[in-house]
This record gives sequence, structure tokens and C-alpha cells, in this order.
Amino acid sequence: MNQTLKLKWHSVYGQILFDRKIKTAWENVKVNKGAGGIDEETLESYEKNLEENLENLLMKLRAKDYVPSPVRRVYIPKKNGKKRPLGIPTIEDRIVQQALRNVLEPKFEKDIFHKWSCGYRPNVGAKRVLQLIMWNIENGYNYIYDCDIRGFFDNIPHKKLLKVLNKYIADGTVLDMIWKWLKAGYMEEGKYHQVDSGTPQGGVISPLLANIYLNELDWTLDQHGIKFVRYADDFLLFAKSKEEIKKAEEVTKEVLKELGLEISVEKTKIVDFNNDDFDFLGFTFEHWRKRKKDGKPYYITKPKEETWSDFRLKIKQRTRKTLTLSKEKWLEIVNSVIRGKVNFYLTIWKAVEEFKEHGHKLNCYFNVFKNELLAMDSYVRRRLRVAMIHDHPSQRKGYAMNTKWNIEYFTKIGLVPAFQLYYGKQFGHTLDDYIQYMKEKQKKKQQKQIQRAKERGEEYYTPERVRKMNYAKRLATY
Repeated sequence: MNQTLKLKWHSVYGQILFDRKIKTAWENVKVNKGAGGIDEETLESYEKNLEENLENLLMKLRAKDYVPSPVRRVYIPKKNGKKRPLGIPTIEDRIVQQALRNVLEPKFEKDIFHKWSCGYRPNVGAKRVLQLIMWNIENGYNYIYDCDIRGFFDNIPHKKLLKVLNKYIADGTVLDMIWKWLKAGYMEEGKYHQVDSGTPQGGVISPLLANIYLNELDWTLDQHGIKFVRYADDFLLFAKSKEEIKKAEEVTKEVLKELGLEISVEKTKIVDFNNDDFDFLGFTFEHWRKRKKDGKPYYITKPKEETWSDFRLKIKQRTRKTLTLSKEKWLEIVNSVIRGKVNFYLTIWKAVEEFKEHGHKLNCYFNVFKNELLAMDSYVRRRLRVAMIHDHPSQRKGYAMNTKWNIEYFTKIGLVPAFQLYYGKQFGHTLDDYIQYMKEKQKKKQQKQIQRAKERGEEYYTPERVRKMNYAKRLATY
């Protein structure tokens, strides 16, 4: 709901003025890690005098002497080659923001936020997003307005945000503190810069403020009977006809204009899912089609193409041959990347399984990227073969180690195969099943290559191939 509360929340500030609240906030900040702010205080240095630091912070809060510092401006690369500005608050500011967030967030979760808002919320995320998209598609809402807000975090008008917050919060001290955070500005290359709008990406409380602000959009869409799913500033609207989706577009533009925001034209489009595909939250949804054997309709949900490039890049960055690490350390590094990526891919399966548990069978095909997983496993092993050679590593030496450091070897020493993790989770396949499957796959591949060579009238086991095989066998005995 986005109506002014009859009984607003009073005495919110007093709820953070307790030792345990500040200590809990510190623990939350520590778990989330991150760099320090403009005062160069790090989590490690702050923790060295933790009790004293937290006590001093609490005294400042009780005396209302706490003043936020400007954030430290840094830039991180985006996938399109551009850079995204981040504002890194000081450790002290992050603790206070976290303490206030810990008090406010449960209140908004309980009574205010819409159930179709899924970003930056506890226990609501990608799986919920996929389920909402699938539910709408399956129920005939196949006209989709794929919308992105231009520079959302940088362009939220401060006064309008405070006006929205004032619908729910009657504590002037809290509102004043939030205003100071918004107006704290940022430091870049030793210079201070004021800000007239926006919440710093990187601030602990920024995601909550963003959701509070766009909650206005959520409930207005709901009041017009428009189906939607929102994840932060990216959202989809659903309708059963082109006329309806056009009306939904008009409503959206009107609300965003009132909020002082505008649509990113280049990232926004209307999709007819009967003919067109769309991407959302790292997944591609391929439009309705019919099976050849029986004409049954289906659609495909799979990871975006870009996710495989990102997967490779993460592995490449972590397996530089200039590093000299133990095998155990190499495996620890790459396994964390593999598990993170595959668990994200498994979100599709988890979403579909939950539908099945409630008796809903979907027309969604999602196990359609076997070859991509196998290719990633091959790439990881290839990178590790080079990285694990400590004496002048090279691609040639790594290739020569194929026989010694083969699939079975890597699996036995603890490398997590992305293919096995993905399908094993779904169907209960073990690592031994995976090794056997790959052996049979390799055997069939070699037999096909021999057969093709015969059909072309060529010799498969050429002297050069035999020389390389013998060289690999010699290395395998070292």
C-alpha cells in the first residue's frame, strides 16, 4: 500500500539506541565486507578497537551529535563497457545505516511492499522473479513491456523521496538523518562534490530507500489491474493484448513522471512473446513454439549468452599462470566461481519444481544448455592444467598434460564439474556417474573421428598424432 498511514511510526530513532542493536548492525556490515570510506578506516582497523568504537558511536547517536561523512566515489565496470559510480560510506556510517535498516525493513516488509516487488528484499529474489514471469506467460499474458529506468539511483529527487517517507515515518530525527545521508555528497580525487538527487549505490540503506520510492509505482500499477514483476529499477509489465500493454505503458510513464524519473528508451521495448524473445535478470526467455512430434506448445528459459562470457572471464581472472599456488588453493578458487554460477542456473529448476509441488505443470523447457556446461568444464580444466605447472607454464605444456591430468583426475582431487553439479542436483547423479558418462562420451567421440578419417581415406593415427600421444604418456608417468 502507498497510502499515508493513519498511525505513522513514531520513536523509530530510539529503537537503534541500544548496545545490541549497534552490535548487530556491525556484525551485518562485517559479513557484507567491503572497502572503507574517505577516512581510510577499514573493517579490520575498526575491529581492533571495536568495543570502544561502538561505544563512542552510540554516545554520539544518543547525544544526537552524529554527522554523516561524504561517500568515497569509485567506479566499477559495467558489461556494456561503461562504468557505474559507487558511493562507499565510512564504516561508521554503514553501521548506523544498517541499524536503521534493521528497524525499518521489517515494518515495510510486513505492511507496505508489494508481493511482486522482488529486488533487494529478504527471502525474495531471482526464483520469485522467474515464477512470476512464468505464471504470467502460462496464463496468456504474452504482451510484455520490458522497462528500465534511466539512471535510477542517481536521479531520485530528494524532496520527493522524503515526501514518500513521510507517509509512514513520523520521527523527525530519523527523517533528518536520512536527509543528511542524501545530502552528504561525495569525495573524488580529493575534491568534495555536492549532490542534488539520487542515493549512492553502495550505501547500506540505499536499496531500501529505492524500494520505498518505487513502491509508489508498484501499487499504482496494482490499482490499474496491471500484472508486473519488479527487480530494483528493472521491471516487466504483462498484458493479454497489444492495446492493454500500451495502456500499461502510459500509466507507467505517467507515474514515473510524477516521481521525477524517466524511462531509458534504448533499454525499453514491447515484446510479443508469441514471436519475440526477451531477457530479464540474467535469463533469456525464448518465445512460444510447437513441438514437431505432437504440436504441443512450449517456451525456453535459459541463462543469457553473456553469462557464459562472464563465467569464462571470472575463471580466467582467477587462474593466472603467473601465480604459484597449491592444487588445493586452485580448486578452492575455481570451485567458488563454479558453485556460484551453477547455483544461479539452478534457480530455473527450483522455480519450476515449486510449481510442480503445488500441482502446476509448466510448458517451460530449461535443460537446454548441456553443451555450454561441458564446454565450461573443459575450459576450467584447460586453465588449471597450465596454472598448476610451476616450471615455465605454457599452453603447449598444459595440452601435453591432458592424459595425466584428465577428467577423472580433476574430479577425484575435488574439482567441481559444472555439468555434474547442475544435473546431479536435479537427478541425483553422482561423481562416479559423471566420470563414467564422460569416458563413454570421449570414446564415442574418438570412434566418430576414426570413422570420418576412414571415410575421407585418411589415416587417423598419423605419425604426428602418435608422437604427441607417446609424449603425453611419458608425462603421465612422471
